[in-house]
Amino acid sequence: MQKIISRLVLPMLLTCSSFSFAAVCNKTISNTALGQLTVPAGATCTLNMAAVEGSINVQQGANLILNNTAVSGAIQASAARSLKLVNSSIEGDVNAAQGAAQISLDKAMISGNLYCSSSKLRSSMSSIEGKVVGKCQ
Repeated sequence: MQKIISRLVLPMLLTCSSFSFAAVCNKTISNTALGQLTVPAGATCTLNMAAVEGSINVQQGANLILNNTAVSGAIQASAARSLKLVNSSIEGDVNAAQGAAQISLDKAMISGNLYCSSSKLRSSMSSIEGKVVGKCQ
């Protein structure tokens, strides 16, 4: 019986350690793998050396700061207060078309498109492989 349990449980434990999880972020999270991520309205989320295996939804008035972070999905930031991407990569689109106040890119790479309207865009040594759509100033 113990052999059966150890044969079933051990592989499950090893497999579970590589899973990412969906999360709500209103603080600093470091050295973590996440699935879908939501930054609630008015909150500030800082990800340091993290991996997001999915998309990030930044709600109204919220702030998202990515430091040395890789996102395999998109960032949806309609009516967010600010987005700051430092030494980070986004495989999908970044959509701040509903008036994110400030977008800051510092050594960041966006593989998809950047959508913005009346947003203040500050970019330093960054790359946007897709199109910049809208009124990024």
